[in-house]
Amino acid sequence: MTTTTTRTKARKPASKTKAEAKAGTKAKTKAKTKARAARKAEDRLVRTRPIRRLDPAAGIRTVGDLADHLYVAAQVELSTIPMYLFSAYSIRTRGHSQWAAPRGVLRTLVGISIEEMLHLALVRNLMVAIGYGDDISFYDEEFIPSYPSTMLNRYNPDDPDGAEIILSLDRLSKEHVGTFRRVEMPDDIDLGAETFARHPRDIGQYTSLGEFYRAIEQGFIDLEDEIEWAVEDARKQYKRGFWNEFGNGKPIRVHNLATARQALRIIIEQGEGTITDHKKIEVRPGVEDYTHYEKFVRVQEGIEGIGAVDGGPEHRIDIDDPEATWPVVADPLVADFDDQPGVQSLMTLFNAAYCYTLCLLDETYAHSTDDVKTKKVPGTDREEMFSHRYRLERNDVAVMQGILYPIAQALVTTPIPDGPYKGRHAAPSFEFYDFDADEQERTKKEQLVDLCAEAIEHFPVLGGPDGVERQIRLLVDI
Repeated sequence: MTTTTTRTKARKPASKTKAEAKAGTKAKTKAKTKARAARKAEDRLVRTRPIRRLDPAAGIRTVGDLADHLYVAAQVELSTIPMYLFSAYSIRTRGHSQWAAPRGVLRTLVGISIEEMLHLALVRNLMVAIGYGDDISFYDEEFIPSYPSTMLNRYNPDDPDGAEIILSLDRLSKEHVGTFRRVEMPDDIDLGAETFARHPRDIGQYTSLGEFYRAIEQGFIDLEDEIEWAVEDARKQYKRGFWNEFGNGKPIRVHNLATARQALRIIIEQGEGTITDHKKIEVRPGVEDYTHYEKFVRVQEGIEGIGAVDGGPEHRIDIDDPEATWPVVADPLVADFDDQPGVQSLMTLFNAAYCYTLCLLDETYAHSTDDVKTKKVPGTDREEMFSHRYRLERNDVAVMQGILYPIAQALVTTPIPDGPYKGRHAAPSFEFYDFDADEQERTKKEQLVDLCAEAIEHFPVLGGPDGVERQIRLLVDI
């Protein structure tokens, strides 16, 4: 009995099965990849600087202060859009995910991104309304966010998950959606507050987005008699919502305090909800929708499905399953892929198209909707109505749906064959592309056409009768 016991203790453990060994290797590789990504993120972390310097402790005392706050608000809104879209692009099952019940992860992420674009438009409408429309530009290297970076106006020492939020481009996961949830997290509202907490090291930080926007709303109220409403520029504001397929709400033309507060209510309530309800908001009489905060909670908890591969009794696939997303490189930069000319050319094309979209928006706000003209159709007696502003707006939609999306899809489905990212997939980086640095003095559209030609050598899918190349050639030249 004693001998047998001794032998049992001394016996070598049974060899691992191939499946166990493979799983162990995968786990180690995943851990190493995560650690490398963490080191990379820490090395590259950018402390975001606001486009205008704010002083939350002093409050909004002048119309100029109000305009500065709105400009920074636009900067904040833009910083979230690439982050949400990146995770949406990473979904491997996107063809099925959009039909997942009840709403689906893809439609949720795209819908929130669209609503953030609505917020971006509303903030710019507010700037136009108070006479500062010429002071804001979306296509500006200092305005366009970098990743990973610290989030502006979201410094809360009482947040158990950390005082700051680090924004990054990464594949969809429960952990990453947790960051999204923190971005939109409601705060404790002190309706009697007159001053607000600020970042101890860098003045100009509010504790939450809700607090930041409530300060702006109070600024409008306090300065109502000093604001000279730019009614003559009202038709330069964005009013249509062609792109709002999966989102709710619509742009508002701001021309007085009431419409300004209405625009701000949309931004605040779509994100975190009302003072009494952080879960749902009323979109219009009889129609409710979840807030961004609640939508992210539902994604994180698995209430919103990933798609047809959600699984069944034997195997349930959630957003953390490797089959759910492409293994994309987190926080990529074009400079990371000097040894991959094909990937680099496609990333550069995406960045140029992304920046072209921002240029289009700037150009859109420079034209009034009153520019409708009657033109004769060449070779006929027929006349048609023409609007350059309308054409610009339609081009905004064309770039986002017909150019950015297919380029991103080509990137995330492309594995990296060699180098430090071997085994991972390429991804868009949403970097600033300098159109003005072109020594050949080509127009922005001409540069896009040539960049696409370079990428087509490596990705022929961009060509064809309905490909990205044709879509670029149909764009307006600005």
